[in-house]
Amino acid sequence: MVKSPVPAAVFDTSVRWLEVARLGRPHGVKGEVRVQLYHPDSPLWDIEDLPLRVHVAGRPDRLVTMVDLRPGTGCMIIEFAEIQSRDAAATLTNATLLVSESQLPPADDDEIYVHELLGADVIEAETGEVVGRVLRLVETHVDLLQIQLLAGGEALIPLDAEAIESLGREKGKVVIRHLIDWKS
Repeated sequence: MVKSPVPAAVFDTSVRWLEVARLGRPHGVKGEVRVQLYHPDSPLWDIEDLPLRVHVAGRPDRLVTMVDLRPGTGCMIIEFAEIQSRDAAATLTNATLLVSESQLPPADDDEIYVHELLGADVIEAETGEVVGRVLRLVETHVDLLQIQLLAGGEALIPLDAEAIESLGREKGKVVIRHLIDWKS
């Protein structure tokens, strides 16, 4: 019987877990791993003993604790309390790291987390009518909101477009003027 280096955890399904990084190959022999942080400047990475969830496709998720994060050559290096060898670290290659929504630092008054926009109602500013739902954020050289229109089709609108009057400040609502002009 092969023993997993990290015990499987039972996760509370009411907790929302958000993807924050992707693990690379092992670094050294002590169980450290190269990591690509999606938002390296986030204060999230300053939290001592940060609990994270490791997701590897086809295997049960694991709960790990980040005990150190430091710059490497062209990447960041992460150390987990539960991973003590290169072989154990190798099992995490290409895994994603998730954090509990409750661990996120509060957003500033003029900020909103992307996950708070997903599924939000899109309201036409002139009529107050719900005309669609936010599907996702498309990250290109210009960040775009992808919106599923209730009347059919989709719209793509830049996050910095003047047509956006309110971007989720009222939870679950995005208010846009003349959304039909952005239909793709």
